[in-house]
Formats: sequence, structure tokens, C-alpha cells
Amino acid sequence: MTDLATEEPRTTPPSVLTFLAHRWPTLCGLAAMAVSVLDMTTEMDDGRSQGLVVFLAALIYLATAVVGRPGVAWPLFGVSVVAVTLLRLLDVQLWTALVASAVAIAIVGLAVGLLRGPRLSAAQVPAMLVFGGAALAALSLDPALGSYLVAAALIGHAVLDTIAWRARKVVTRSLAEFCAVLDLTLGLAIIVLQVI
Repeated sequence: MTDLATEEPRTTPPSVLTFLAHRWPTLCGLAAMAVSVLDMTTEMDDGRSQGLVVFLAALIYLATAVVGRPGVAWPLFGVSVVAVTLLRLLDVQLWTALVASAVAIAIVGLAVGLLRGPRLSAAQVPAMLVFGGAALAALSLDPALGSYLVAAALIGHAVLDTIAWRARKVVTRSLAEFCAVLDLTLGLAIIVLQVI
């Protein structure tokens, strides 16, 4: 007869549903990457078309830093998806509208003293210049070179996502995780598609 007091409690391994519930941003990032790659291959686009992803990521980070509330990151993500869809449907110059938005948000950020704020928040202004500039520059380059530039920008932004995730600053951890997975895997996928 065993003594129940000395018997080790049995632990059940976490269920798949529990794991998925905790890693939903990763799964959504992978799904978004798959949709982007599928869209790129079916539309016969090169990697330059994915510059939109890195531009929007930098824009969302910048806008969230200006507001100063990480919780607005997901609503801003939703607004950006709707805005891009509407701009395309209305046949408005997408890149002109995006650049104008980035400039306006950066000016507001400078006016409210974003550069004097926390370092990671202040870094979003130069990050917008670097990542947004790379996305724009890629459009005027040879398809292969432009694709590699977009891939590098995406992978670079994944580093920024990881820093934001670890610091728990600028954007919510869930958005940083989603964005890191999307940026890294999409950047790598663009490189693979260029090589094959």
C-alpha cells in the first residue's frame, strides 16, 4: 500500500491548446508571412512589394511611440490595414499617402518631445527614416537588389521588434512578437525566393 502523502503529484503536459493560446502572436505572424509570400508568388511580384510591410511596421511603432501608450499598437495595426485597403480601392497613390503620414507623425513626435523621451521610443524617429527609406529606395532599384534591400530591412526590423519585446516598451509584447516573426520569416523567404 502506498502512502498518498509521499506520492509525487502527476503533472500533465501542457495541452496543445494552451501552447497555442500563449503563442498566438507567433502563429499569426507565420500566417501573415505565408499570405504575403503567396500573394507575392501568385501576383508574380518580387520582394520589393513587401517593402510595404516594413514601412507599415516602422510607421506603427513611430505612431505608438508618439502616443506613448503601447496598448494602441494593435488598434493602429488595424487602422493601417483598413487604410491601405481603402487607398488601394480608391486608387490613391499609396506610397505618397504613406510617406505623408510618416512625415506628419514624425513632426508631431518632434513637437511633443519624442526625442527627449525614453531611448527606445526616441529611436523610432530614426528607425522610420531607415526602414521607411529602405522600403522606398527598393522601389527604384533592380528587382533582385531591391528585394534584397527589403529583406535586409525586414530582418533589421525584426531585431528592433525583439528589443521592444524584451524591454516591454513602445508596443505591446504581443505585437512585437507578431511583428518579429513576420519580419524575420518574410525577410528570409524573400532571400530564398531570390536564390531559387
